[in-house]
Amino acid sequence: MAGSTYDGYGDIDAEVRAARDRADRAGAWAAEVQQLRARGTALRGGVTVEVDQSGAVTSIGVSDAAAGRGGDAVARAVLTANEQAQAELRRLVEESAAAMFGQGSATTTAVVDEVERHTPAADGPDDGPGPGRGGAW
Repeated sequence: MAGSTYDGYGDIDAEVRAARDRADRAGAWAAEVQQLRARGTALRGGVTVEVDQSGAVTSIGVSDAAAGRGGDAVARAVLTANEQAQAELRRLVEESAAAMFGQGSATTTAVVDEVERHTPAADGPDDGPGPGRGGAW
């Protein structure tokens, strides 16, 4: 290669830089996901549930009007609002992972599968709270 500045290591150096860039972006993405919060509501907004990135409940709000409907109604509403918050969390994580790693990529699929495994689905069986029902993915 007469006149070329190609030294045989240029491609390797570029690959190393690209790998470092991907690692930096993945680290920033992970920090962003750690800040995710999702919210669900029931009883016309009288009951709210907020969950963090792991699906753990971080707050529950019950208005006086909702509380006046009785304990059973509030309990059902809390569960409904929690399911909505979990579904929103799954949506937010999927959207974020797809933006970072590409829609349908192996990484996005793995992240979404893991979040779904640890958050209750609104259409899933209602076997009550227990292990794996909203938290620590």
